Amino acid sequence: MDTDTKSGHVAPRLRLVRRQVLTEEEIEAVRASSRAVLEEVGIVIEHPRALGLLAEAGAGVRADSHHVTIPAPLVEQALRTIPSEFVVAGQDPSRDVVIAHASVPRGRPVMSLDWIVDPGAKRRREVTRKDLAAWVRVVEAMPNLCLVTSVYPWDVPLEARDVWAAEEMLRLATKPLLMAPFSGNTVKWLARLLKALPDQRAPKAIIFSSCNSPLIYSHGQMDALLAAVDHGLAVMVNSSAVTGATAPITLAGTLVIMNAEILAGMVVAQLAKPGAKVIYAGHPVVLDMHTSIASMGYTEIGLLAAALVDLGRSYGIPTASNGLTTDAHTCDEQAAVEKLITGYSAALSGATLNGGAGSLAAVGTASLEQLVIDDDIYARILRMCGGLDVSPGTLALDVIKAVGPHHDFLAETHTLEYLRREFSFSKLAHRLNAGAWIDGGAKDSAELAAERVKAILKEPPEPHLDAKVLAELSHIVALAEEEKKPAT
Repeated sequence: MDTDTKSGHVAPRLRLVRRQVLTEEEIEAVRASSRAVLEEVGIVIEHPRALGLLAEAGAGVRADSHHVTIPAPLVEQALRTIPSEFVVAGQDPSRDVVIAHASVPRGRPVMSLDWIVDPGAKRRREVTRKDLAAWVRVVEAMPNLCLVTSVYPWDVPLEARDVWAAEEMLRLATKPLLMAPFSGNTVKWLARLLKALPDQRAPKAIIFSSCNSPLIYSHGQMDALLAAVDHGLAVMVNSSAVTGATAPITLAGTLVIMNAEILAGMVVAQLAKPGAKVIYAGHPVVLDMHTSIASMGYTEIGLLAAALVDLGRSYGIPTASNGLTTDAHTCDEQAAVEKLITGYSAALSGATLNGGAGSLAAVGTASLEQLVIDDDIYARILRMCGGLDVSPGTLALDVIKAVGPHHDFLAETHTLEYLRREFSFSKLAHRLNAGAWIDGGAKDSAELAAERVKAILKEPPEPHLDAKVLAELSHIVALAEEEKKPAT
C-alpha cells in the first residue's frame, strides 16, 4: 500500500509493473514542445473570468481576441497545487472511488450519447426516457464500472437534458456521477441536486470539460469547468484532438497539442481554486483518410491513449483514458477486437479511469448489451493488471509434497481454497464442449449479454432514496426546467 503525502489517503498499488509507451526522454520532448505551444502559439479561451484569472497571474492576454499565452512557470506553479489523490463519494461509502496518481485502474461507462441500438438491430434510434432509466439501472449493476453516467433522451427539452438525467442517476444509482454538462448553469443545478441528498460527503460528481481542438476553449466548456471548481466538484480536463484534422497527422504531434490543451485547462482550474480536484484526460481521435470519418477503432488510438497516460502520470496527476472504443456499429467481432486493443494499453499504463463501456460507432451510439460485454472485458483487463500472487500459500510447496507423483490435486483442500482467488470466471464465455454448447442453445456472447440486460430490467425500478428526498429532487428539476424555458 502507498500513502499519498498530499492527501493522507492510502491507495492500493498495482502489483503488475506498469508499461510505458513513451521513454523518459520522449516524455520530456513532448512536454517541452507543449510548453513552447502555450508560450509561443498560445490558446484561445472564450471566457472573461478565465481571461481575468490568467491576466492577473501574469499570462499574456489579448482580451479583444481571447488569445492567451501561458508562460512555463505559471504551468509549473499550477501543477504543484494539483492533488495527486482524492476520493469521489458515492451515495453509499461502499461506492466511493479513489482517484489517484497511483491507484488501481477502474472502468467506467460512456456518457451523454443520444442514439442507441437495440439487441440484434442494425439501425440505431433516438434515446428515450425509458432508455435513460434502463441505462442507469444496468450501469449500477455492473461490478467493474465505478461511475454512473447517462444517455440523453430526445423526448425531454434539450435545455433540461442534463438536469433531468442527473435526477435519474441520483434516483436509481448509488455510484458517483460523471457528467459532461452544457454550461456552468447546469453545474449549478447539479450542485443543488447533490445538496438534497442525505449523505453530504463530497464531491459526488466529476464534471467533464473538453477543449475544442485546436487550441480553443469555448465559453460553455470553460464555464462548466469553473462552475465545477466553484462548487467543489472534480473536473476531468479533456482533449479530443483529431489526428490530421484538429491536430498534426503524426502521433507525437497530436500528443503535443493535446497535452498543451489539457494543461491550459488545468492552469485555469488551479488559478480559480488552488488544490482543485482535476483529472488529466486524453481521448484521442483518428481521422480515417479513406472515409473522412473520425475513427476511434484504429490500433493507434490505444497507443495515443497510453502515451497520454504516461504524460499525465509524469506530472503526478490522476489520469483517464478513452478506454474501450470501436468503430463497429453492432456487438460483433470488430467491436471486441478494437475495444481490447484500444483499452488495454492505457489501463496497463496506469490510467485511473478508463471509459468507453457501452459505446459503439466511434462513441456515437450506446448499447446496453455492449455495456455488459464491456464490463466483462474490463474484468479481464483489470485481472491482467493485478498480476500474480506469489506467496507461501500460492507456491503450494506443502501440498506438492503431500500429493507427490502419480496423484492429482483435485480433491485437495488447497484447490478449493484458492479456486476462486486465482481465476476469474466470465458469465459471457463458453467453456463447454461443442455438443453441450449446441444443446444449451448455441448462444453467443451478445445473446448472453442481452439475457443479462433483460434479467436486470425484469423488475420495476426501485429508487433507493426516500420519498421526501425524491420529491425535493423533482422540485429542483422543475425549477431548472422553468428557468431554462425560452422567453415568449
